[in-house]
Amino acid sequence: MMIKAFFVCLFTFSLSGMCLSADLSVMTGQMIMIGVKDTSPEGISLVKTQIAEGKIGGVVLYKYNIENPRQIRRFNNDLKKAAGNGSPVLFTAVDQEGGRVQRLVPEKGFGRYLSHQETAAKLTPEQAFEQYFKMASEAAAAGFNVNFAPSADLNVNPDSPIIGRLGRSFSADAGTAVVYAGEFVKAHNKAGIAASIKHFPGHGSAMSDSHLGFTDVTDTWTEKELEPFRLLIEKGLAPSVMTAHVFNAKIDPVYPATMSEKHLGILRERMGYDGVIFTDDLQMGAVRDNFPLEEVIVRAVQAGADVLVYSNFFFNDPDFPHKAADIIKKAVEDGRISIGSIERSYARILELKRNLR
Repeated sequence: MMIKAFFVCLFTFSLSGMCLSADLSVMTGQMIMIGVKDTSPEGISLVKTQIAEGKIGGVVLYKYNIENPRQIRRFNNDLKKAAGNGSPVLFTAVDQEGGRVQRLVPEKGFGRYLSHQETAAKLTPEQAFEQYFKMASEAAAAGFNVNFAPSADLNVNPDSPIIGRLGRSFSADAGTAVVYAGEFVKAHNKAGIAASIKHFPGHGSAMSDSHLGFTDVTDTWTEKELEPFRLLIEKGLAPSVMTAHVFNAKIDPVYPATMSEKHLGILRERMGYDGVIFTDDLQMGAVRDNFPLEEVIVRAVQAGADVLVYSNFFFNDPDFPHKAADIIKKAVEDGRISIGSIERSYARILELKRNLR
């Protein structure tokens, strides 16, 4: 199959209803987000070149990228400028929940924020909104336009090592979780930042950490963990969604949720969600140690993910954008991935970017 140019008609997504055109490499580039592990001048120069060439559509930054508010704003803006005028804005993402999960930390000149659990216990919804608007405004001033938060996970098991023990859930009650997660999203909307509700289909019952290895929730997960996602989507409070790498044999006996059409089909089909889906970090042990990179990427795109997040946190792979693009191109050519699915992801990404500050 010859890959030349494909036309993406954004009648649903574009304000003008015009038909935009893009070739496969342009669309694929928008689907790739990386971390900037190599902070040497050479490493940063390479990332800027990849942005300028359209090989990546976003970056996710961590504590080691951040020195102070002025430095990170300048860094983010320099990366955005590399995209050039006329190109979609670069996603600049951060994990900023509050509590134990903050990349913009007080010792580097940023505010201190309560964990999700503390927020629901100590603040009214109105007070939570004010806290999260301050957080979002601070992140926006630092040049970020995507926050991989809030966690919509239910506190099913308070002893869960990655959710409950860290205070990363608002509540075991879906209604309470939705109220506070909703305030988080509304505050970020007001500040011009896209929030991302996570970790679909729910990580609160997991008794292992998917950063480190295989995370099986077959015997602990129940459908009530879907409720916060369903309700937030119904309320229009899901600008984007991030997947989890949890494995549930009752839903899919082979693949974890990020790579599973059956899991993400719940999100796309049963819940009718047509916004951007970010994968959780594809470098995490739950997928990295159990599946080859080609299978991870192909299965995630087949399942319905739009943006492939590769943190470079655990190790640095400067060639990931090239590898991912080649894998997707090959899969399109041999029919494993439909060009229509790439077009739909591209359209969703452009629509989300159009709404960013």
